[in-house]
Amino acid sequence: MTNPTDHPPTREHVQQLLDDAAAATGILPTIGQCQQLNDELRRLLADLDQQVRHRQTGLTPRSRDWYAADRLLVDTGAVLAETMGLGLLSAATHVAALGRQAAVVLRWLEV
Repeated sequence: MTNPTDHPPTREHVQQLLDDAAAATGILPTIGQCQQLNDELRRLLADLDQQVRHRQTGLTPRSRDWYAADRLLVDTGAVLAETMGLGLLSAATHVAALGRQAAVVLRWLEV
C-alpha cells in the first residue's frame, strides 16, 4: 500500500480534493470522509505553504506581492490552526474552509 505522501498529488487529484471539500457542506459526508479530507487538505496546504514561502523569498521585501504572499501565509496558518470540532456539520464546514484556502493559494501560485 502506498502512502499518500509518497507521490506529489496530481492536478486531477487536487481538483477532486477541492471539489469534495466544496461539496462537504451541501450533502454532509461521513465523519470518516471528513477526517480523510482534513488529512489530505492539511498535507496539501503544508506543501502549498512551502511553495508560497519559497516564492516570497524571491520577491522584493515589503512590496505589494511580498505582502500578498505574507497574507496568504497568515490566512493559511489561521485555517490550519482550527480543528474539525466534535460534530459532523462543524467537520464539514472545516474541510470546506481548508478547501477554499487551498484554492486561493493555488490561484495565487498560478499567477
